Amino acid sequence: MSKSLVMPLFAATSVMVAACGGGGGGGGMNAPQPPNTLSISPTNTVTEARADVSRGPSGQILLLMTEGPMEGMSIECEDITLGSCIVAGGPEGTSANGVLLERLHGEYAFVGNFNILQVGDDGLQAHSIYIHSDNPDADGGAVTLPQERSNYTGVFHAGAGLADGTSGLVNGTVDMVADFNQGVLSMQMDGNFDNGTGLNASVSNITIDAANGQFVTTDDSIILFQGAMADGTVLGAFYGPNAEEAAGLFEMGNDLGGMSGMFLTCEGFSADCIQP
Repeated sequence: MSKSLVMPLFAATSVMVAACGGGGGGGGMNAPQPPNTLSISPTNTVTEARADVSRGPSGQILLLMTEGPMEGMSIECEDITLGSCIVAGGPEGTSANGVLLERLHGEYAFVGNFNILQVGDDGLQAHSIYIHSDNPDADGGAVTLPQERSNYTGVFHAGAGLADGTSGLVNGTVDMVADFNQGVLSMQMDGNFDNGTGLNASVSNITIDAANGQFVTTDDSIILFQGAMADGTVLGAFYGPNAEEAAGLFEMGNDLGGMSGMFLTCEGFSADCIQP
């Protein structure tokens, strides 16, 4: 599934480079299975894809792209913010490299923002790839979801743009409520640009799939960006043997602007599990 958003979510790709930086109850058994990456192409199209994430032989973060526009390619990056990446397996006649712009991890979950530069017959193209996955250092075992409501607190990092011309990186807080009995999730994001301009979004009626611990927006979900209805996607999963963490990706936009990014949260009212 691909979609182009209305406003300067378009700026997210160039922003990242320049800055270096619903519904369904009853357990959501029929919910669509979300992917684990969002790729923003040079044409500002957001594409969902999949990757296997592991630890490379020398401690690198290794992504093997299994679905989507970079299928068959591998991305191997130093496991540090602004760590360099080597990209292999691209189309013949192209060369590519990249950088791990930003990553966060908990005990069980990992989120990362990768920027890939590809040179070919069409010139230089920059791809932003957001991913959520098991922490490569965790065992990645089965997740048992609670049966009651649980609160999650954490952070989000995104590239964003507003209709007034404000654009750049946005960091902020995430508060989520997961009703595992009803199979739905809601979230609130509040953040600021470096110049202090505020940004907020909320998403309700996200479907939780009890079969695999994943969650994703559907046609019944309601997304608000800067207080107005918006289009977009939220996808993610619960991590840890008892769903101690939740992580995922998002892209959204309307006439007021847009943003795309990643989030990582911890069960409870503290984000102490999150490490840079």
